[in-house]
Order: sequence, then structure tokens, then C-alpha cells
Amino acid sequence: MQASADFIPPMPNPPAQAWRWLPSLILGRGDILRAFTAEAYHRQVIPIRFAGRGLIIANHPDVVRHVFVANAANYERKSWFMEQALEPVVGDSLFINHGQPWSERRAANAPALHPARIGAFHPFFIQAAEELAEDLTRAPPGPVDVAPFFATATTRVMMLCLFGEAVPRASAAAVAAAFAAYQAASESVDIRYLLGLPAWLAGRQNRRARDAAAALRALIGDCIAAVPQPGPPLLASMREARRADGSAVLDDAALANEVAMMLLAGSETSATAMTWATYLIAAHRPTTAALDEELARLPPGPPGPEEAASLGYTRAVLNEAMRLYPPVAVLSRQARSDDMLRRFKVRAGDTVMAVPWLLHRHAMWWDRPHVFAPERFLPEAARRQPKFTWIPFGVGPRICAGAAFGTAEMLVFFAILLRRFRFSVAPGWAPQPQCRLTLRPKHGMRLVVTPR
Repeated sequence: MQASADFIPPMPNPPAQAWRWLPSLILGRGDILRAFTAEAYHRQVIPIRFAGRGLIIANHPDVVRHVFVANAANYERKSWFMEQALEPVVGDSLFINHGQPWSERRAANAPALHPARIGAFHPFFIQAAEELAEDLTRAPPGPVDVAPFFATATTRVMMLCLFGEAVPRASAAAVAAAFAAYQAASESVDIRYLLGLPAWLAGRQNRRARDAAAALRALIGDCIAAVPQPGPPLLASMREARRADGSAVLDDAALANEVAMMLLAGSETSATAMTWATYLIAAHRPTTAALDEELARLPPGPPGPEEAASLGYTRAVLNEAMRLYPPVAVLSRQARSDDMLRRFKVRAGDTVMAVPWLLHRHAMWWDRPHVFAPERFLPEAARRQPKFTWIPFGVGPRICAGAAFGTAEMLVFFAILLRRFRFSVAPGWAPQPQCRLTLRPKHGMRLVVTPR
């Protein structure tokens, strides 16, 4: 595929009709991105009022800062429909709980993922990337859907971190496939709740999603049971976390929920980001050439931690991929008490969102906002970008604890894969972004993978 210098990768065509949120949300239940008109990419605050429910989108960095940083205590709870979408697979884990349980569990989980400790996981990045390269080498000729390959590989990383070699490699593919099945069946926007129906009529996932969640949780339970106590350092630190009175922070049920959260959140976002980045590299020849030049300066063999961290242009490509296709495209919170966002009233119980998909493409903050341009994230240009306009890992106290882990992982993967394979796009084919729990390509990511 020959791409021009100004390459605009696929996105939903914004609907031309006036801003009508209820029809748009109903239309976009399987893909909320389809609900955003062209106007949304220019607005700063977008208020919507349903029957008894309010939804406000914070689409300006100052408003995002107010909600997620300055007034974070009022917005610490995830939205009702996000809690309902995630609870079947991660229970009351760190990802959706709040208050004292969140503080305790964050303190138990976050230290092991501190940037200073990422080097301990580097061998697992190398191992999983090498295994992925072997799998791609054995792939049949012709276009290959690389999305499940990346999902399996990043799940394998998290399994090595949590379980060591006690869990077989094949389990990573099973867990990745089970989560894909759950995500395909689940509903992340609950129209019934927004319409004001009581909780007992809203929020329940359909049977197909519940069955997929049960299968996924059974797989994760088998993995935990296979690991002798206390297990590798990451799992051991979670098991051994104690309160001031000596009681365990995590009982068996809570441990299973936190492991499920870490396993899925730690693999899904990296896999999705690399899937989209690989497509952008394949579709844009100038980027392929620039990456080839940078990676050629590495010594032969797997990169060390410092060598991977030095890949400035590779990092810029990943960051630009997460700007255009943020793995978590919607961040939603539920207001505890009344508030004001600019001139708009927020009522207790209302849902307030930051939508990275919109914010990352906002015409006020980004030049040529829909164009793929990795140079935006080279150091000098990145320093000029206003804060809170790029939030792929979230923002505020609940920012992803594994952001440094994921970035280091992705740099290692690309340092290995892009020197071993050339990726290209089959003529006439283009991916279709779809926002469910994460922003995946709806029909997979079919690329031609050619060994170098």
C-alpha cells in the first residue's frame, strides 16, 4: 500500500445529522464511536440529559483536569455501566472499586510495577516476543490476523510475571480468546440505565457475555491454583500484603479478582496498542523506513533494557498510535455530589466522561488531528503539547499503574519483531475501529507478514 505523507487512517464517518444523542447512542451500542458527529471534535463540554440521568463529556484539558485531578474525590467511582461491564470478569478489583478498598489494593499492587522495577520483567518481554516471532514464522501464507497473536503474546507476558512457568504457554491463548469472546458479547453502554430504569432492570449482561465471563474466570482460577505459594514476586507481593493490624489485604476471592484485573488490563491495552501501531507502520512507508533506520543501529540480538528505552522514534510511533487509537477510548466516572463544569450543572449520580478518542483528535489541540504523524511525539514537539490532551493511560490518581511496564514491553516487542518481519497491508483492505471495552479492529487486523 502506497501511503501519502499525510496519511489519514480509518475512522468512522461522523454522522451528518444534528447532535441527537439518544438515537446516536442506540445506533452506536456496538460502537459508540459512530455516535460522534463532526461537531464533537470541536466542542469543549458536551452535556446530555436523559430521563433522570445526566451524561457530560469533558473535552477540554482544563475540564479534564478538574474532573480527574483537582476534584478527583468527587469522581473516584467508575460509571455505573462501566462497573456492570467489567464486574463479571474482574469482580470488585482495583479497576472498578473505590474508597478504602481501592487505596489498600493500589498500595498492594502498584509498588511491584514501579518504573524502577520494570527491569526485572525484561526477560519476560524478550521471551514472549521471541515466542510470538516463532508463531508468526509458522503462520500460513497470505494475510494474517495479527490481533490474536499480539493478545496471546501480551497475555503470556503477564502470565510469566504472575505465575512463572507453572502455567503452560497454551493457557495464554485460551485466556486471550476467552476475553475476546466476552468483549464481543458485552455491552459497555447501558441504554436502560441512561433512560432512568431502576438498577434491577438495568446493567445485567446478556447470557452469552455471562457464559464467556464464567469460562474466563474458570481459566484464571486454574492458573492461580497451579502456582505453588507464595509464587513469583508479583503474585507473592499481592498474597503477602498486610494491613496495619496484620490481616491480609487480599483474601482468596479478592486475590482472584486482582489477578484477573492485572492479567487482563496488563495484556489487553498493550496488545491493542501494538495491533494498531503495526497497521500504521504497515500502511505508511515513510514510517517503516524511519523505523528501519533506527532499529539498524541496535546491536544484533535481543535488546537490553537501556537499548529498548533509547528507541525514540519507535516510542513516538507507539504514542501516535495510542493518540489515534487509544486502547481505552472512554474514561467514565460517576459524580458523588453536585458540581459545575463550566456553565453546565453536574448532579450527584451523573456520569462524566473524558473520551480520549475525541480529546486526542480535538481540532483546538492537534494540528491535522486525524493524520498519522509520529513526529508529534519526538521530544521537542511533545514538550509543546498542552497537558491533559493525551491521556491513553488515564489521568489523575487512578492513572494506570502499569503505564511504564506497558511502554517498556511494547518497545522490546517492536525491537524484535520489526527487525525480523516486514508488515504490509493487503490491497483494498482497511481495518474498522470499534469501541467496546477497548478499541479493537472489528474484523481483526489482517496484514501480510514477510520474514526479512
